[in-house]
Amino acid sequence: MVARVKLPKKQRRRKTIKLYLRVLMFSFVFLGSGIWLYEESGKLLEYTKPVNTTTIQVYDMERNILMSMDLEEYLVGVLAAEMPASFHLSALQAQAVAARTFAMSRIKNPSMKVQTFHPEAQITTSPEICQAWISEEEQRRRWGNSYEIYRQKVAEAVQTTCGQVLTWQGELAEALYHASCGGGNTEAAANVWGNHVPYLVSVACNHPQDKHSQEETVFTWQEFGQKLQLENEVSVGNFGDFISVLSRTAAKHVEKIRVGNRIMTGGQLRSLLGLKSSQFTYQIKEDSIIFKTEGYGHGVGMCQHGADHYAKQGYDYQQILAYYYPGTVVEKW
Repeated sequence: MVARVKLPKKQRRRKTIKLYLRVLMFSFVFLGSGIWLYEESGKLLEYTKPVNTTTIQVYDMERNILMSMDLEEYLVGVLAAEMPASFHLSALQAQAVAARTFAMSRIKNPSMKVQTFHPEAQITTSPEICQAWISEEEQRRRWGNSYEIYRQKVAEAVQTTCGQVLTWQGELAEALYHASCGGGNTEAAANVWGNHVPYLVSVACNHPQDKHSQEETVFTWQEFGQKLQLENEVSVGNFGDFISVLSRTAAKHVEKIRVGNRIMTGGQLRSLLGLKSSQFTYQIKEDSIIFKTEGYGHGVGMCQHGADHYAKQGYDYQQILAYYYPGTVVEKW
């Protein structure tokens, strides 16, 4: 049995003060006027909601419920879903500003499509409609033993950019982003949706190959015809003449493509076939067609893998945002 020695009162008080200061130094991450309280191990103990904060109405597509959330708290779930937490902190900070800008624009101007799910909804958790979001429980499942480290890192990215958004001429910018441009150039908004946006233009993005490079998707001619609802027009004999790329953009995305008697955009074909990108080539085999894609997403705005690459080159988050959204300004909103 170990004997317990009682310290003198002054010494006990000194030890208590040291412990208190240690807690103050290592255990708090401030989020606006709210506080994220952590153990030294990184485990989240408590979140105190900020005073006079922005609230966002989020429709959870999986559970079919409306959630009223503090915006900064919501953004932690967005970063966890949208960008790998292993990425450089500067990339995560850039993502936080882009995601906050997107959310603020939807608070200001709710989408009618979003409100078909719930009349009070301002944003959904669907990346196809808005931007992805995952709960703390899902974060624990995905990150496993790295949960505490990644959770604190993501919270830091949100906290250190608290309230910051991207603006263009004093108004909220359309801060679009995508997973990977394929490591060449990002795409211009005009080439995807037909409308020119001065800060959503093509920029060089020379990041190394990533997991979305050279991805192959194979369709039999029957599957290809079914997906395009052209079953009666496709046959092995005419497959070679059935499809032809007519033009590409400067970023090498398919701009126009002929399929049978139909002319469509590369984005339309990508959507019909479920391809990861409209930057694709194809190879015709005897009974199938193989699509090889580069990148993942529409290619417009900030490339997430590119942001991580430039962060590792020494760019801070403001420089990353200025690069991908030329002419915009990062400011408190």
